[in-house]
Amino acid sequence: METPDIVEYADHLTSPYRAWLARMDAETLAISLGLCVLVILLRRPLASTLVRLIRWTLKSLSIEMSGEMKDEADKFMRILLVTGVLLLTSEALSPPEVAGGFFRQILISVLVLAIFAAWYRLVEPMISLIRPGKITGVQLDTSWMVRLGQFVVVLMSITAFLEVWNIDISSALTGVGVLGAGLAIASQDFIRNLIAGMNNMSEKRFETGDWIAVDGGVEGTVTRVDVRSTTVMGFDHVPHYVPNSELSNATVLNKSRMDHRRAFWTIGLVLDASDEQIRQVCDDVQKHLRESGDFVVADDFPLIVCPIGLSDSAIEIRILGFTRTKDYEPYLEACGRLVSALRSALKAAGTELAYPTRSIQIAPPQSAEHNPTWMPDAP
Repeated sequence: METPDIVEYADHLTSPYRAWLARMDAETLAISLGLCVLVILLRRPLASTLVRLIRWTLKSLSIEMSGEMKDEADKFMRILLVTGVLLLTSEALSPPEVAGGFFRQILISVLVLAIFAAWYRLVEPMISLIRPGKITGVQLDTSWMVRLGQFVVVLMSITAFLEVWNIDISSALTGVGVLGAGLAIASQDFIRNLIAGMNNMSEKRFETGDWIAVDGGVEGTVTRVDVRSTTVMGFDHVPHYVPNSELSNATVLNKSRMDHRRAFWTIGLVLDASDEQIRQVCDDVQKHLRESGDFVVADDFPLIVCPIGLSDSAIEIRILGFTRTKDYEPYLEACGRLVSALRSALKAAGTELAYPTRSIQIAPPQSAEHNPTWMPDAP
């Protein structure tokens, strides 16, 4: 009794396949198999052709593919061609549902995994394409972007793979969503600094290497822009880590972008200097500003040398000019030559710089009638 049951069961299992082979068109089978063999043999040149077409399209959009991206795209195209032709062959031959459905699910699973594997490996080169240092000159640490992107790709690949095999993960995704909402609430400060850093880069307020001054006394050179903070190396070589949110809301002076440096001095002449001496000193210094070649002579850049008032011990003279250079050392050299010209002008005018003085008057001794504490000197 058992043998006929087994034979009957085997006959029941194989009957759909025998029926499928019986109605199989030899021409369709030959074309399908020939197409599969042809694509498998020519997968490399076909993939290279498709990648070149993609590169040409991206280049027309001013996007350049790196060598790493090209290699990954080439691998993915080969897998796509093979799995695609196998899927087409499966649809053309219409095998029984059990075998055909299982075969299609395997091919779709391979295709899904290939897509996400390529995407996983392309995360880093794709982020390098949009690295802000290439656009704004800001040195930004993008390693966290790579890790976050790869984590998202892995999560999406698992979800897609399970969906192919009809495994319901909606409850798990709901839990992930709740967890994500909780993390977002807990990381408000992080998100605020992240968005502020993106605003700083989009506004192009500074670049790596710029000399900036921030409200609050922070001044130095920008060395790095991270997710949460910007590193400013002070001139005493002490790093300052300024939160991006504070930097975004503060007044930032980018001194690297000034086109000229300003000499803004106030000097004092002695109070007994005559009008002629004052005029001669001002004229000689003004002549140096205009003829030395160190300072800009233009309508937009005033050159001022004139008296502006009196102090307790001096006649104050204002000197204002803009040097042609914005570099610090040449600026100091120009100021040194201006000091020499000022000394020569003082010497030629016969006057000198004032220094703080204070007059002290000593009252004469008073008699005993007017000063009860006065006592005569001892004999």
